[in-house]
Amino acid sequence: MTHHADQIDRIKATMEHVAASLKLPELYQNDLEADLESLNRFKGTKLVWLLRTCGTILVPAQLGVDPGYITHWLWGNHGQDVVPFIVDTTTGLVEKTTFEEAEKLIMQPPCNISSTMSREQLTEQVTQVLERGCELRIWGLFESPNSVSAVGGWKEWQAYFSSTGNRLMADFMGKAIRFANPRT
Repeated sequence: MTHHADQIDRIKATMEHVAASLKLPELYQNDLEADLESLNRFKGTKLVWLLRTCGTILVPAQLGVDPGYITHWLWGNHGQDVVPFIVDTTTGLVEKTTFEEAEKLIMQPPCNISSTMSREQLTEQVTQVLERGCELRIWGLFESPNSVSAVGGWKEWQAYFSSTGNRLMADFMGKAIRFANPRT
């Protein structure tokens, strides 16, 4: 068995133990099984994991997933108990965290881009972000684009993210567009 597989198995065992010790979720316990099954998809990433009265949610951070999947449960008026954790698939740690730290992590963009990057560097970074998101199918609740070309150019991607309510990625694409087309 590989080191990564051992690490994922330890994370799964820890998550099962934590859920059992907190007696969460009370309803929709199959959410936990789905979370455990999805861990392999996100190797090398940090994830925000929420245990709730009525289910769980596991969302990769710093990939451009809509932060609303997490912030809704952190700050919404839904009447459920919510306990946030950070799951690090690199170190194997599952750590309880604060609402503020969970929000801070999920709000981080997929990478840092700047106006000092060359056009080639910028294009490479943005393309990698879009390709990885399409590969992992992390955009769109019911249907996620399966290729960068399925949506089009950067302006189309920005419009797509705006239309789906993913402000994090809409802003990221807007920034990329501004940096690629500086005003002189």
